Amino acid sequence: MHAFLAYGIPQNNMKRVFLLLKAAYKVGGYTVSADTIQNTILRCRMSRPGQWLRLLFSSKTKFKTGDGRQAYALNRLEPLSHFALCSGNHSDPAVRVYTPKRVFEDLEVAKDEYIRATLGVRKDQKILLPKLVESFAKDSDLCPSGVMEMILESLPESLRKRVKKCELEKSKKCIEWIPHSFNFRYLISKDVLK
Repeated sequence: MHAFLAYGIPQNNMKRVFLLLKAAYKVGGYTVSADTIQNTILRCRMSRPGQWLRLLFSSKTKFKTGDGRQAYALNRLEPLSHFALCSGNHSDPAVRVYTPKRVFEDLEVAKDEYIRATLGVRKDQKILLPKLVESFAKDSDLCPSGVMEMILESLPESLRKRVKKCELEKSKKCIEWIPHSFNFRYLISKDVLK
């Protein structure tokens, strides 16, 4: 969010890629870009426009041995981090505040709320979900039935019945992944405003 305030809203997707590379912060005496925070420290690689270009210029997926920034990086991939990262895209989750005491519980809540807010069901009984949920499912090594189980656990009872009906009618391919919308938007969670 700070990058948008400091440099303005990019007018196209290529400029947005460079903004994540350009926006950098001092952390423990090291200069760390927003891209490095997302991809190397949090280990959350998401498909973005110009991904091929970003790969040429961006940070590697791991720090070299002895790099002091390594102390800040997660030891293992945490798929729930997909629901914590908001880089100003319409398809991103809401901006939230996380505390060390409840970080995993808060991430689970963020996942459930994101799924409830973005899930759709078409007339032909196809379930519509954003690509972000697919990225989470891949990073979590969920099989198709595991994805459905995770979705059902995130929904209130009223929606569960409707989604189960879709699953029964379209057992093979009941989920359609909606492409990520890169239009600018920050959605602030109501909890942040308290």
